Amino acid sequence: MPPTPSFWNRAGSLALITVTACGSGLVTLTPAQAASHAPAHPLAAVTPTPTPSPSATPSPSPDSSGEPESADTMAAFAAAPITRSQMIARARTWNPGTSKRVPYSQTKTRGGYRTDCSGYVSMALGLGKPGPITVGLAKSTYTRSIRIADLRRGDLLIDAIGSNTTRHVVIFDRWANAKHTSYWAYEQRGGYGTDYRTRSYGLSSGSEYKPYRALNIREDAPVPPPTITRAQVIARAKTWNPATAQRVPYSQTKTRGGYRTDGSGYVSMALGLGKPGPITVDLAKPAYTKPISMSQLLQGDLVIDPVGVNTARMVVVFDRWTDAKHTAYWAYQQRAGYGTDYRIVTHGLKAGTQFRAYRPNRIR
Repeated sequence: MPPTPSFWNRAGSLALITVTACGSGLVTLTPAQAASHAPAHPLAAVTPTPTPSPSATPSPSPDSSGEPESADTMAAFAAAPITRSQMIARARTWNPGTSKRVPYSQTKTRGGYRTDCSGYVSMALGLGKPGPITVGLAKSTYTRSIRIADLRRGDLLIDAIGSNTTRHVVIFDRWANAKHTSYWAYEQRGGYGTDYRTRSYGLSSGSEYKPYRALNIREDAPVPPPTITRAQVIARAKTWNPATAQRVPYSQTKTRGGYRTDGSGYVSMALGLGKPGPITVDLAKPAYTKPISMSQLLQGDLVIDPVGVNTARMVVVFDRWTDAKHTAYWAYQQRAGYGTDYRIVTHGLKAGTQFRAYRPNRIR
């Protein structure tokens, strides 16, 4: 049988008497007085009123490595635009491969950035301090996937799989050889610190390293070359001793006077362009040249095949026609397997050829 109302009244009276005694000393109340103060419902006297707790935004908690536990907490970091050359210049400020290099640590910082691999890359890219972790760098907040064949200076190779002791990220600088079996890279590596060395991460089948391009990276604006005369172009082309025993050997990785000793590096040198020189594909772009017909060729103009891979593309410097019918011409070039040459060629004269004639923008 449920308790009667008189029971609740008596219980309420006792409760009120007790509370009054605890609050201000012993006070005697009659049952009638107690009943007049009894609560409408018995639980109202014993159920505490919840106290709202102040809301708080939890701060990112570091894991044992000193990196933020979640890459998502880093998503608010600003990523101001930065050019490829600016990024590399920033990477060099940690003195890679020298006795003044920055020691590796997942808990210490330099200039506000963690001195681990992802902190170093974040610094080079100018991301928010202390920088996202390696997993975060591989997310669409900061980068997008690209192909290995599309790697350019300042792009990244990231292994975002595993724990904080196995994940890694490096900055691609340039290919180490024509076959692209390795490349030069900047990195902040455990047990050493800031380094610049050849790597092959991501080049083998099944590698966990993948190529990425930072969303805030920008191409360097072409440096407007000074004007140059046609005679000056030819005079500069002759300084590499074409078709002689003193000719410059061909290489896509070595340089002479700051210019690559491949076809586009040689032409860039002859035209007085910025070192180490744009590649063949870029020489055919409006930043450097404009298309012309083969019949318009003059001394110092270029004939370019910008199609295909780096071992198939080619550029030569036109000198003069060999005959009145324009069936061939003399040209300067830096060719694979030989070096600097001066010989008769027919590039661009046959139907279906990929070679086209171009005039350098700054030639006079």
